[in-house]
Amino acid sequence: MCRSLFTSFLLLASASAAAVRSNWTAPAGVSTKAAAAAADSSFWLEDIKHQGIAAFNPDPSSYVVFRNVKDYGAKGDGSTDDTDAINTAISDGSRKGPASRESSTVTPAIVYFPAGTYVVSSPIIDYYYTQIIGNPNDLPVIKPTSSFTGLGVIDGDQYQSDGNQGWTSTNVFYRQIRNLIIDLTDIPGTTAATGIHWPTGQATSIQNVEIRQSADAGTQHQGIFIENGSGGWLTDVTITGGLYGANIGNQQYTMRNLTISNAVTAISQIWNWGWTYQGLSISNCTTAFSMNAGGTGDQAVGSVNIIDSSISDCSVFVTTAWTTNGSPASGGTLMLENINLSNTPVAVNSTSGTVLEGGSTTIASWGEGHKYTPSGPNTFQGTFSAPTRASALLASGTSAYYTKSKPQYEASPTSSFVSIRDAGAKGDGSTDDTSAINSALTSAASSGSIVFFDQGTYKVTNTIYIPPGSRIVGETYPVILASGDTFSDKTSPVAVVQVGRSGDSGSVEWSDMIVSTEGSAAGAILIEWNLNADSGSGMWDVHTRIGGFTGSNLQVAQCPTSAAESTNCEAGYMSMHITSDARNAYLENVWLWTADHDLDDNNNTQISVYTGRGLLIEGQNAWLYGTAVEHHSLYQYQFSGAKDIVAGFIQTETPYYQPNPDAKSSPYPTNSTINDPDYSTICAAGSGNCDALGLRVLDSQDLTIVGAGLYSFFDSYSTTCSDQNQTTKCQSLIFSVEGNSTSNLYVYSLTTVGTTDMIVTDGTVVASYSDNVDTFGSTLAYFTYNTGS
Repeated sequence: MCRSLFTSFLLLASASAAAVRSNWTAPAGVSTKAAAAAADSSFWLEDIKHQGIAAFNPDPSSYVVFRNVKDYGAKGDGSTDDTDAINTAISDGSRKGPASRESSTVTPAIVYFPAGTYVVSSPIIDYYYTQIIGNPNDLPVIKPTSSFTGLGVIDGDQYQSDGNQGWTSTNVFYRQIRNLIIDLTDIPGTTAATGIHWPTGQATSIQNVEIRQSADAGTQHQGIFIENGSGGWLTDVTITGGLYGANIGNQQYTMRNLTISNAVTAISQIWNWGWTYQGLSISNCTTAFSMNAGGTGDQAVGSVNIIDSSISDCSVFVTTAWTTNGSPASGGTLMLENINLSNTPVAVNSTSGTVLEGGSTTIASWGEGHKYTPSGPNTFQGTFSAPTRASALLASGTSAYYTKSKPQYEASPTSSFVSIRDAGAKGDGSTDDTSAINSALTSAASSGSIVFFDQGTYKVTNTIYIPPGSRIVGETYPVILASGDTFSDKTSPVAVVQVGRSGDSGSVEWSDMIVSTEGSAAGAILIEWNLNADSGSGMWDVHTRIGGFTGSNLQVAQCPTSAAESTNCEAGYMSMHITSDARNAYLENVWLWTADHDLDDNNNTQISVYTGRGLLIEGQNAWLYGTAVEHHSLYQYQFSGAKDIVAGFIQTETPYYQPNPDAKSSPYPTNSTINDPDYSTICAAGSGNCDALGLRVLDSQDLTIVGAGLYSFFDSYSTTCSDQNQTTKCQSLIFSVEGNSTSNLYVYSLTTVGTTDMIVTDGTVVASYSDNVDTFGSTLAYFTYNTGS
């Protein structure tokens, strides 16, 4: 996701700081899963032996991966100014910060905060490939002084002297913030202050963070500020007080379990293409959710989905500028489902006044925008037919979809963990670690141990098998690197990592890792999920990254855009396959990426790496929250014979090199045994270039997609075709629904860019871009389909 040629909006919403309730008392802290029960607040990540190596760093023997801020001089005593010590801990080792305007995969780091109160007088400057992690059993407090100066207490992309952000925010990947309290209450409420400034791209997350702000009349505090970027994940965040809890805009984003109280405006949506909120809990705010930026004449918000949420003691739930004749035509699309209101008199307020009454009630479904059932567009404002949710997808005893936050094993002692390096794997990028890894995983699953993948690049020459009973956690995204002849034959693909084998059942938890290939690996299926999983099994922050990094042999030198397609750059058969044996696969914040540029090239130079397929789902009972799949030559997502799936926000991009070659001429021939698309038929349904599908649904049942962004920005590396005013688009179609048994398919807030036809069903165009023009691409609010409808 690197659209360096696109400059995202920078919109600062204006608002008057109305007085908020005066009887608020800031909570003393945040309870975490294990902290309440733990007599000892120690955390295994602090105490474990740290022996991770950055395998391709110029000096891996001296480069420090794990940095405890106290080792760099931070006191955490509540009085010493720790700003310089913290920033030194982050920057040490020739790392890439925003001032460099460069990215790097050879300087990964965890910056760890033990329990304590860390006083800062200017921003903590976040760097590329950095995880900022606190002790979840005793959350460290970052406390700015009353005279603090800077945009954010944690600044994720610091503005430079030329007035621009350091990085292009759509190119900032592989970063996390976890387990912190940011306390702004010493800063006067009338002084503008921000907890986290976080313009960001994929493979980034904020988890288990509390932000405390002034709730005084006239407060100018904002908890989280995002003004641009291209995706990310936020979960389990609590914000109190402030003018804004979150003041945010991004191309697309997913947020879950965001709790905001005693703010003037809890969430100010300043712009987007699409955004999905799940599990919002908002209380004691004047406005819970504002999405009226730009007004009816030039709306800046593309679409918003809010599900499974509760709003209490607010004057208004949603303020919107949507009208039947607003501009753009589909601007301000809104979809609400399963919202509990308590003492909130106005549910939706528009420029004309109240359009949906509130009170104490449940909004089963309500929306506004363009509807296709499957024909359309029909402009609507009101209730819609929501899907009947499969019981297998629900949280126990509720009507809400099941969710599970990434496990951090807070209550587990250090003795519960087995280091993969202690088990014999080297992670040096050259040693064959296949046998050592497989042996360690088998042993750990039998003993109940948790496998800790120390940072490193672990070369493997055959399949890594993750057996039932496995729990695996990585240290700042270690890489499993598939290499060799086993993965070279695209007519006989082989799994790199296999989660269970056919017939296996049980539990697997896997987090914070990357799976990649080295050089030509046209037969590599990077992740194959076969497990008939127990509830709670899943992948969190596990990504595929194919090419574009040091050690991949798939960089500018090997795969320049100027060269003809080469077998040396055919680097993957499929990113991930959830097979027909699979049940209960849970994916959260998973990015399946074929690199479009070189992350270790100073200029982020584009490259041409060729992969076959993105994510193929044939199983049942799956949750896909905050996933993205990009730059595969045949498709990004394909649901084939799948059943009982909930997904959102899903995001795709087609390859930048297409249509040279296009999907019909892909170096990966179609395979009928896995129901690959037949582009000779599909392309006949549209006009113009026939590039890879973003989304294909084939003979699947009970599939709900709560937000989708399907993008085609390039035609042979030219972006003219994705200009909104350009009638000749980059490709003819991007979303195809096929088969004789597809039923109960629901899609909320579909946005497409650079494609003539938004949806094609069995060769018939049902939605076109020109009918649904939005802020940048085209958006429809609601699409439902049953075979024969």
